[in-house]
Amino acid sequence: MSTPTHPEVKELNPVDFIQLQHYIEYCRLKVKDVLREFDADGRLASHRHGECIDEEGFRLFLKTYLEVEDFPVDLCQRLFLSFQNSEPGKEDAKEVFLKDVSCYFSLLEDGQPRDKLEFAFKLYDRDGNGVLDSSEVDRIIAQMMHAADYLGWDVSELRPVLKDMMTAIDADSSGTVSLDEWVEGGMNNVPLLVLLGLKMTQQDGQHLWRMKHFNKPVYCNVCQSMLLGLRKQGLCCTCCKYTVHGRCANRNPAPCTRTYVKSKKETGVPAHDWVSGNCDSRKCEKCQKKIKSLQGLTGKHCVWCHSMRHDECADQEPTECSCGALRDHILPPWAIYPVIKERPNIVKNGCSGSVDDSELNTTPDGQVLQISPVENTHPLLVFVNPKSGGKQGERVLHKFQYLLNPRQVNNLITDGPGPGLSFFKTLQNYRILVCGGDGTVGWILDAIDKANLVVRPPRRCASSGDRKRPRPLSAVGGRVRRRGSDPDPEGH
Repeated sequence: MSTPTHPEVKELNPVDFIQLQHYIEYCRLKVKDVLREFDADGRLASHRHGECIDEEGFRLFLKTYLEVEDFPVDLCQRLFLSFQNSEPGKEDAKEVFLKDVSCYFSLLEDGQPRDKLEFAFKLYDRDGNGVLDSSEVDRIIAQMMHAADYLGWDVSELRPVLKDMMTAIDADSSGTVSLDEWVEGGMNNVPLLVLLGLKMTQQDGQHLWRMKHFNKPVYCNVCQSMLLGLRKQGLCCTCCKYTVHGRCANRNPAPCTRTYVKSKKETGVPAHDWVSGNCDSRKCEKCQKKIKSLQGLTGKHCVWCHSMRHDECADQEPTECSCGALRDHILPPWAIYPVIKERPNIVKNGCSGSVDDSELNTTPDGQVLQISPVENTHPLLVFVNPKSGGKQGERVLHKFQYLLNPRQVNNLITDGPGPGLSFFKTLQNYRILVCGGDGTVGWILDAIDKANLVVRPPRRCASSGDRKRPRPLSAVGGRVRRRGSDPDPEGH
């Protein structure tokens, strides 16, 4: 992709990149599916001229691929111009190569952070000399400030942090940043990846960071100092609520809570997973006394039972975790263990067939995870469509990732129903909760019918009430527990 020079249309910038990532996150189609529409018998064939497509064809490509009617016109124009290899005004500048378009969106669709960092480097290296000089670095900082503002960050104190960040990436202190320095530095720089809209592959022990604003004093779990600024903000892990300054996310923070144990021998041994801090003004579950603020990290909370204790009370008996009020719904880490065996065939999007590792619950070294169920529990298998409810489904997804084991919670847009159904397939007692509209429910019911499950578990659609009287998720869980024990004769 070349950098556009059209005087009436601005260049692509990190905000555009982030917006595209957000659109693509909710795509159901793949690039290869849309490319078929440009074949001789496809409905978009008239917009293809040899190896190129015209501007209207490009607009229809975006409309079809992203499944949106109101894609921003100015962003569409900037994207189209960015693919042009000719000078504006020339005849062939009215078309772009379809191969370039497909390669770019395939990168956004399936590319790893390293690939995307390489693309971003080429976008910022305006003179094409293979390094980022001081003026290009300053331009990156300015654009990242713009991106941070778009993401809702408090930018009042961000510029010096970004400048220090970019200085650290220049490993040899040469005053310029090479491609290798950019990629290696970027891969280990969480705020940079967040600002570029890149997502790292989630592994056990890796935090699932989100930017969060706080309306009360909060302390960083790494440096233990208070989060400051006009609006207190930091990176907060969706799963364990570990909270850090943006600059501290790169300073080897403690790992996120485990989601499985390392061997079958460790199953059935319940234990608290404590996270320090930010428990002030709460009551200690052990001594029943108030946890007082000491102007620093105060107390500990358990990721699974959500009980809170003083630091000195956390090591006292009982050390076994009960999983609290949601015990019946939670699949704790001591109920999941890795096994080395032949990869099973699973159902994806309602169709059976062999799949790659990304479609299975696996360990970082590729072992398949298996469930050893906890007695007298009925763990929830949750399917969430983030696009449902005006995209409020994304908030529901994050909430369930906190309340339950993240391995119980499936993003239907990115994963489909197959991996979740395969993971729970051998269980006798569990329930399925679907968070989405009628189309989502129908999709899951169809996948269940085709999955050849050992048992047909009770299913329930999460109804959150109307907009004026929304129900808390804890109430939804209670309804699943009560009604799940007495499903109707048809299994609905």
